Amino acid sequence: MGSQKPLLCPWLIKQVDSCQYPGLHWVNEGKQQFRIPWKHCLRQNISADDTKIFEAWATASGRYKPGIDVPNPPVWKRNFRSALARKKHFRRVRDNRSDPHDPHLVYEIQSTDQEARASTEEDEDHVSSAVEVDHASLPAPPNTGTLEVSLEDMKLFDYSPGSSAQRLLEHGNLSTNIPNCSPILALPPFDPSQASAIGVGILGTAPDGAWAMPPQMEDPNTAIPSTSQFKAQMKEYFPNKELVTEFEVSIYYRGRRIANEVVKNTHGLRFSYNSQSDFPYLHDVRFPTTASTLMSDQQQVKYTNQMLERMDQGLTVEVQDNLIIARRYGRCRAFWSMGENPTGLEPQQISNRDVTVLYSQADFNRDMCAFLNSTGGSPQYSIWLCFGELWPDPNGKPWNKKMIVVKVTPVTYRLLLELAHGIGASSLRSDEMNLQLSDHQLSPTSFRSILEEFMDIS
Repeated sequence: MGSQKPLLCPWLIKQVDSCQYPGLHWVNEGKQQFRIPWKHCLRQNISADDTKIFEAWATASGRYKPGIDVPNPPVWKRNFRSALARKKHFRRVRDNRSDPHDPHLVYEIQSTDQEARASTEEDEDHVSSAVEVDHASLPAPPNTGTLEVSLEDMKLFDYSPGSSAQRLLEHGNLSTNIPNCSPILALPPFDPSQASAIGVGILGTAPDGAWAMPPQMEDPNTAIPSTSQFKAQMKEYFPNKELVTEFEVSIYYRGRRIANEVVKNTHGLRFSYNSQSDFPYLHDVRFPTTASTLMSDQQQVKYTNQMLERMDQGLTVEVQDNLIIARRYGRCRAFWSMGENPTGLEPQQISNRDVTVLYSQADFNRDMCAFLNSTGGSPQYSIWLCFGELWPDPNGKPWNKKMIVVKVTPVTYRLLLELAHGIGASSLRSDEMNLQLSDHQLSPTSFRSILEEFMDIS
């Protein structure tokens, strides 16, 4: 059995105190703020000293074995930053990454409480054990396509073994078939007059410091911007290399879309059912009632309502430090994937003790570069959330057989991919295309270069 992974906060304090890492040191006498060298991995003058602290954490956390694994400084750096972002003990107070001579970040330690650290990091390392389900007592499904087949692997809520909810799940008679059709009903339209009261950002406004997205580009397939126009657009989407995005949200009940809206708030959103929000800076997306969807199957109604009634404070999706993160606050468990057809079958649970990192600028840039170079498919930037059931499904069951699924699409990333298609990028080889671009129009090469200039891909 390997050595135990250290807790990040005390480990990092020890490294700063050691003075063994160039550029890593305290910036105040109280030892509450420290600076970390943050040189871009593509700089020609980058050295091993610039990534030494990232390598040390990769080694200490067991993600890198010197002499066995291939060194990968960009991955070390991304994982280190993700670890900082997941912990509430750290807050970034200064961003000097653009300094040409001394790029660095300054963080402040908010808390060093041992018990709090232990609980959050324990949750991070033991998510898989929280989703194990014993299928031995479940009855065999009478036929395919029944609701029982959909629910036999369900881990609905946080409840104790042997409770009435567990017994109902394990022994209930769930053989009713799902109806083939039901009307599509949208959520009530968002009322702009309520924006200031609930902290929802409207185009052109910015509650609590949130950025407002600029007007969207014209259809990129018919109007390819010049390089200067695209640079101006990127300054709006990534001011100071910080992601600004709206979100397209679609809610599905067993594969049928029953709500769709665009969330203008660039801070993020909260999914809930009937609770008052504890997050006034986030836009509230409320799940429709089963009655409003005219759902006719009573077993589906029954189990959907059980999930909805246990949403409590729900689940938040936010943008922080160029990461799209989520956290669960209700009793109904939630799982996630990138794209509706995930390649793996290992369920990914969203934590209720700490934030879960879903996607990053670095992820998008990596996938987009592979797409532009014809070495990869289209970036998978849409986030799929599944409530109350394991996802990705260990048995390969598709998303449209799940009771409650939500698709969340960052609009900025969608627009950039549409533009990439417009300038000729695709999974086809570039020499199979016949592009007619003017000297001043955006090309795949200049598109990639501008992405790296304006996005934080470190």
